[in-house]
Amino acid sequence: MSVEIRNRFNHYLGIEVVHRDEQGCKVALKIRPELFNSIEGVVHGGVTATLADVAMGHGAAPHVDGVQQCVTVESKIQYLHPARGEVLEAQSHVLKQGKSLIVMEARVTCDGKLVAFATGTYARVNPPTQGGR
Repeated sequence: MSVEIRNRFNHYLGIEVVHRDEQGCKVALKIRPELFNSIEGVVHGGVTATLADVAMGHGAAPHVDGVQQCVTVESKIQYLHPARGEVLEAQSHVLKQGKSLIVMEARVTCDGKLVAFATGTYARVNPPTQGGR
């Protein structure tokens, strides 16, 4: 299952939403050379953090008509191993859900190996309609 997203940045990076339900979200990114840091073959930590944030954000609140319904309040990531391989994936799940704030966690893997662990808090928002801009 692939979910349509309108986020231009996610689309630019090539992030695909693989699965989403009320408990969390799984996203994937095919690794390519332009995502490496200065060490050949190692994915830049910012890419890893972005992937975790996308998984947590999508898991915190489903997009409506391709538009996000929450924003990141804070996030933290711990890098455990260099991300080297073919595919980077992040799987998130809800830790605590309140009326307006949702606490999430995500595990980021590269070809099945755990490379990072993240937590984040997300706030629900009511984005403006397309005609309201």
